[in-house]
Amino acid sequence: MESDDWRPLPDRVRRVWMINALIQSMAILAGCAVAAVVCRMMDWWQIWQPAIIAIAAAYAVLQLAFQPLQTKYAYAFNRFAIGDREFRIRKGWLFRSSVTVPFNRIQHVDTRQNPVLRRFGLTAVTVHTAVDEHTIDALDDAEAERVVKLITQRVAESKEDL
Repeated sequence: MESDDWRPLPDRVRRVWMINALIQSMAILAGCAVAAVVCRMMDWWQIWQPAIIAIAAAYAVLQLAFQPLQTKYAYAFNRFAIGDREFRIRKGWLFRSSVTVPFNRIQHVDTRQNPVLRRFGLTAVTVHTAVDEHTIDALDDAEAERVVKLITQRVAESKEDL
């Protein structure tokens, strides 16, 4: 944990990402169905309403169809590292980003869980700076507590060095 090696996310995060994508796609499709019913009832059913609803529905279906591939590559490239002087996070599979945040720039660290994360025993950890926030998408609950404690400790040590 205290080395500078890139650490992967727990394997269970793949299922969380798949379930979240399914929920999002179902919500979009439900919204499309409601919009179609309302448009038909209000006699707003011309050319552009069905086109917009069809595009939104197609997006939801395609997003869900490609989610397994997205999940595979997102898992392969999402990593984090906690060094002696900085926190590093790497994300993305098509559009990749890597961020290094010195501990003396971190303002606070928090955790969050949605119902799906909670079901799988995972917690997201977010590191806040004055300008931005950087999130580790999911860690085991106990590991998330250790990471928050370690980062908080390193932040306090780095502020004492100033």
